[in-house]
Amino acid sequence: MNRNKPKKFIAVSFIILMFFVLCVSCAENQNEGSAETNDGSEEHNIADDTANTEEEPEEIKMLPDLPEVDFGGYEFKVITSDYIADTIMPREISAEEETGEPINDAIFRRNKHIEEKYDVLILEILHPRDELNNPVRRAVQSSDNAYDLIAGNIRELGILAQSSALHDLTRVNHLDLAKPWYDQNAASDLSVGNKVFFAVGDLQISNKDGTWSVLFNKQLHQNLNLDDPYPLVIDGNWTMDKMFEMAAAANSDLNGDGVMDEEDQWGMLGEEFNIWALMNGSGTRLVQKDENDLPFYAGYTQRDTDIFEKALDYLGDRGKSMLATHYTGKYGNVWNELINPIFATDRILFFFTSLSRVTWHRDMDTDFGILPVPKYEAAQTGYVSTVSVWLACGMGIPVSSDGADLDRTAVITEALNAESMYTLTPAYYDTQLKTKLTRDNESAEMLDIIFASRIYSPEQLYNWGEMISTITGLLTGNNRNFVSAMDRIENRIVSGIERTIETFEN
Repeated sequence: MNRNKPKKFIAVSFIILMFFVLCVSCAENQNEGSAETNDGSEEHNIADDTANTEEEPEEIKMLPDLPEVDFGGYEFKVITSDYIADTIMPREISAEEETGEPINDAIFRRNKHIEEKYDVLILEILHPRDELNNPVRRAVQSSDNAYDLIAGNIRELGILAQSSALHDLTRVNHLDLAKPWYDQNAASDLSVGNKVFFAVGDLQISNKDGTWSVLFNKQLHQNLNLDDPYPLVIDGNWTMDKMFEMAAAANSDLNGDGVMDEEDQWGMLGEEFNIWALMNGSGTRLVQKDENDLPFYAGYTQRDTDIFEKALDYLGDRGKSMLATHYTGKYGNVWNELINPIFATDRILFFFTSLSRVTWHRDMDTDFGILPVPKYEAAQTGYVSTVSVWLACGMGIPVSSDGADLDRTAVITEALNAESMYTLTPAYYDTQLKTKLTRDNESAEMLDIIFASRIYSPEQLYNWGEMISTITGLLTGNNRNFVSAMDRIENRIVSGIERTIETFEN
């Protein structure tokens, strides 16, 4: 008798039993992975998802091509617009500490990173926006390196460029203006003879704030039962005629005194610059460039004249459009006392203005939307949004800086712009403007259209022959004589352009 037989039988039986249990268990697990929950939906197998999920590839961060260098605690001096005295100008250069506010914290983190990387201290020097060229010119004339970088409004930089006070940035080592942290439209529009004396980059956000747009009061728009402007924009049918038609429907003499004034309801609120924004937005290009990147006066066409007259018919009529200029003498500060506050009263349909007003009206109770500057006609290709050279800031380097000092300025400037593309620009565009300040998803889509179609106007920057002031003056005087006015200043425009070219060629 074999005494091991029972043991072998038990062992084999145990193995068979375990195999059976294992098979049942696997079957149950498979069923659980596709089982339905009580509400009929498929229950998700978390274990399977975890096993099959691939890790997202890490974003490759483009970095500037700069040397590893220690500047030994150098104070990097940046003269910029006084945003404390002039609240329409945003803080761009310096932040003392993190506060939880997106723009402030992005600036703080950007500066901290660059200061630690290059052992520098970024020092902000505030100066009145429209006088910033004066201290820089004095410093250049006395060969005083009082400022490493000028981060002022483009109008002031244009004055400095024509005074031969700025370096041609295309010839400065360590600056690569073709990189994505610089605005390529600004470089293309404002260069002269392929020379760029000031750049617009991600270091600053005022160039974005200075972009022209149309804000509209959604409650008043709904009350008037007007067409939804968002589909009009998407379909390419947002035109001057459509905007003026809606604006006319909103005008109402609320107090019945027979006079349209600040006590009434208006379809259009704005300023005299709007006529130039409309002409730009309609495709008018009075100054163009030749094959050598040199500007020349191209003159006006019949279409330009028609655009001007259509804009004047509505904006120039004091009974149809409420312009800041019409009330300047009545108020100490017409913008702070009248124009900005009145948009929050639900008595203004359209506010034709810069995107800086979006921030100003962030606490407005009634929702408002954002639209691009309208086309002249639906057949026109694309929208065009003008950037104001008075509000938008760029950056330039004074010619008093040279040699090792110039190299240091270039390295820090390039590094700041590159880092801003990953910190300040997303904080402004994605976090503040598109998320915190806009009131609907459609406005965020409109902002994409606006920022994809921006131009910088050399006519406004240099005002050759007083071209822009002549056009805006015709508007405020409700004067239709566009052709005779432009003919009268043509020689001055041409000679003004020639002087600018001559200055930049030397």
